[in-house]
Amino acid sequence: MGAYTRLQAVNEMLLFSGETPVASLDSSSGVDTTIAEQILEQKTIDAQARGMANNLTIRDFTADAAGYVFLPSNVLSAEMLTMVNAAHKDVTYARVVTRGWETGTPFFYNLTDNTPLFEAGKTYTAELILSISWDNMDTAIQKDIMMQAARQYQMLTQGDGAVDNYIAQLELYYGAKAKGADVRSKGYNLFNLHRTARNAVSRYVRNDPNRFRQWNLDS
Repeated sequence: MGAYTRLQAVNEMLLFSGETPVASLDSSSGVDTTIAEQILEQKTIDAQARGMANNLTIRDFTADAAGYVFLPSNVLSAEMLTMVNAAHKDVTYARVVTRGWETGTPFFYNLTDNTPLFEAGKTYTAELILSISWDNMDTAIQKDIMMQAARQYQMLTQGDGAVDNYIAQLELYYGAKAKGADVRSKGYNLFNLHRTARNAVSRYVRNDPNRFRQWNLDS
């Protein structure tokens, strides 16, 4: 849990633009505060979408009786890890994507076979990037997000080049601290590589060294 509140972040953004801090973030705080909050929210989503130690997770999902594999409403990105056999004659394993964002109930979709239905009752493993609240992010990441938001807010409202250069230097500093904190939290090492790192050095399908990923070489 981060020690840097959302109010502190917005007030620091306002100060970088030479504006007066506010006592709260309620609806009466003014237009400038509303704009600052919107930019902060945008940068928060951008940072979380990359996948951090505290919002990147692997979970199992079971297809319902109809065959749908529904995902949590707060998911920003999802990747199916379980290999799904494709019905298409030229492809061994199907490409699975995520759809349903507009309904608020995202689900997995078999793009290769053009169907949202999977084997009913079967459990599928997926890697998720979740949207989490400001309070649940590490302090170093909160500061990094604030600096990015402060720079954009200052350029939109004041456009001062000298101030932008100053904030850019702070952005680099806090960006490095945030990346370092995230790497330490993830705990990656040579004996515990992330799945994407393992895939980068192995072009083969999991549990089947005789086949390359996705294309069926036997056909």
